[in-house]
Amino acid sequence: MSDKSRVPNVLWIAIISLAVFSVFHFIIGFSKPIQFFALAINIVLIFGLLRVSKWAYFLSILTSLLGPFILSFERTIYFYLILLLNCTVLIPVLISTKYFFTKSPK
Repeated sequence: MSDKSRVPNVLWIAIISLAVFSVFHFIIGFSKPIQFFALAINIVLIFGLLRVSKWAYFLSILTSLLGPFILSFERTIYFYLILLLNCTVLIPVLISTKYFFTKSPK
């Protein structure tokens, strides 16, 4: 993939995962309005990852680690499920690191 504008194949896993999470955040948002904030972050991340933007790279890593970190203090039974689901975003993004930091052709 020499063209930076193309999204790496493995990154599509993260993008699809974020899209699925967005649907769940939308549904849950009617009972817990804070979920609409998570929905907005997911939508921004989807567009950033589609553009292979560096800010989206860092923000997706931060949000993928921050969610389970916060849930670990709440002692919820969903901690491991959320950790596993966030890995479907985190791992493809980390695998795609070189695509975010290659210089685009002039």
